[in-house]
Order: sequence, then structure tokens, then C-alpha cells
Amino acid sequence: MKSESRESGRGRPSRREVLATLDEEVALLHRSLGGLPRAVEADSILREIWIDDVHNSTAIEGNTMTRAQVADLVDRRRASASIVEVLEVEGYARAADWVYREAPEAQGVSVATISQIHRLALGPIWEVDPPATRDRPGTWRESGVALRGVRVSLPSAIPGDLDSWAASTLDRADQHPVTHSAVHHAWFERIHPFTDGNGRVGRLLLNYMLIQEGYPPAVILRAQRNGYLSALRRADGGAPDALTEVIARAVRNALSRFLIPKLAGEVKLVPLSALESQGFYSADYLRQLAISGRLRAVREGRLWLSSKSWVEDYIRTRDPRGGPVPRRSTGRRRR
Repeated sequence: MKSESRESGRGRPSRREVLATLDEEVALLHRSLGGLPRAVEADSILREIWIDDVHNSTAIEGNTMTRAQVADLVDRRRASASIVEVLEVEGYARAADWVYREAPEAQGVSVATISQIHRLALGPIWEVDPPATRDRPGTWRESGVALRGVRVSLPSAIPGDLDSWAASTLDRADQHPVTHSAVHHAWFERIHPFTDGNGRVGRLLLNYMLIQEGYPPAVILRAQRNGYLSALRRADGGAPDALTEVIARAVRNALSRFLIPKLAGEVKLVPLSALESQGFYSADYLRQLAISGRLRAVREGRLWLSSKSWVEDYIRTRDPRGGPVPRRSTGRRRR
């Protein structure tokens, strides 16, 4: 599919186009907007991504706390769920904070890092609700497990398999960083080194690798669970493209919803997807306005860039309806 087809809002972009657009947005983040924030507690923007990550990753595993409950717990220490669910959230929140801090300074992912992330994420819950195997947080399982359709590592093979996995994280060769991270995410889940918590730890390791490369964390939404698990199964069979696309779209979502709009303010130029996330017209409709010259915008590579103030100028001076800023495109979206 040629990228020109997107200029009129037609079709779904290919995986290659999604990755290329993502790379241009990440380059804009680092070139013009100061890059990825580092400390969760010191930066409200990264904190929003962190809460989204905590809520959705634990929800994928069955935790029923809402995003508002998660935010209330990690921000105000107010618990409104069972002790098991509260400790699951607290453990994941602590592990994600550690990942966001440590990843930028690291090279690859060590076996010790895998153990530390599991210790942080599962430690709180295993202290009060230990697994039947009595495994300790951060230690490899010593019993077999059965996963439908997936052959996981035997307990005796786990240390060697993790050594190979960790060494491979240092050698990206010519793979795109997102593809490299996707391949290793699926590989880790096949090793399945822990009695429980492999999914949560795997997604934290995925974000550890992405942050190392300058990408924001990938927040895979609970609503995307089925598609994500299906993509993981395909990656198990040696076809990582679908998982790569799931991850790339999750990273772009974090960029468009949180990072770029908040860092840009009123006047800095941002991709149209970031303006859509602020409640303006759809990105497709804004693109049509830009191409037709009705919206002030500039083209950089694959990206059309405009600003909040330019869109508001268009609404005030050129939109015949006037009135408040619309939240949806009035033009019909093309599929």
C-alpha cells in the first residue's frame, strides 16, 4: 500500500508505514520537544502513561480495578478493591517505575534485570498469597507448566535459555527496534521462566527495551487483549509482524495522547494525530484541511504538522459553523 493513499484518508496504513511514521514522531519528540521524560514522580506527563500502563497490563491478566481506582491507589494510597488486586497493582506500579528509571542507562537486558522486575512486580502479592509451588519472587520455576499450543522451556533449560535471550538483546543487527523488541517479547513468553507473572514481566521487559531505544512505553490496552494475544501466538510461530504492529500502534497512542500534546503546548507544531487526541477534528479530516490549504500546516516527511493555535484560528475564521471546538469530524471518514 502506498503512503499517498493516506492523504485522502483511505485505507489502513501498512506495518512499514506505521513504523516509518512512528520513527518520524519519535524524532520530533527528541528534536523539538525535549525527549522522553525520565522520572515518574517528577513529571506529570510520564505519570499519566505510567498509570495507563499499570491499569491496562494488570487488567489484561484479569485485575478488575478501573483506571480511576488505580490512579487513586498510586496517587493517594486509597484502596477500593480486594487486597489481592491492590497488591497486584502496587507491585506492577513499583516495577514499572523502576523500569522507566533504569532503562535509559542500560545496554540490553541482563538476566539479573529479569529477576529484579519479577521481584518488584510479584513480591507484594506473593508475600500474602504465595503460589502453591512456594517459589520466591525473582526465582525461576522448578516445575513444568502447560500452555495451550506453546512449548515452554523445561525448568532445567531456563537458565541457559535466559542467558541466550539476554545476550541476544544486545545484538539488534538490522532489525527495527520495535521488531527487535517484539521478537524478544514473544521469545521471553515462550521461555516462561516464572510460576506466575510472566505476562506482566514480559510487557515490562518490552518497555525496558523500547525506552532504551528512545521510544515511549507501549501501553497495550485491555480492549486490545485478544488481538495482542493472537499476535503473540503468531510470533511464536515465527511471524512477528502482527505483534510488531500492535506494539508500534501502542507506542504511537502514548505519543499522541500524552507526550506530544502536553510537551508542545499551544504553539509548537505537532502531528495531526496529537491534535485529534486533544478533542479536535479527526486526524483524517485535519489532513484534508491541510492538503486543501484551509488549515495552516507544514509537511515534514510523512507527517503533516500543525498546532493547537492554528486549528483554533481555522475554527474561528474559516469554519462557517463557528461555535465551540468540535470533538468529531463533520466530514465522513473514509474506510
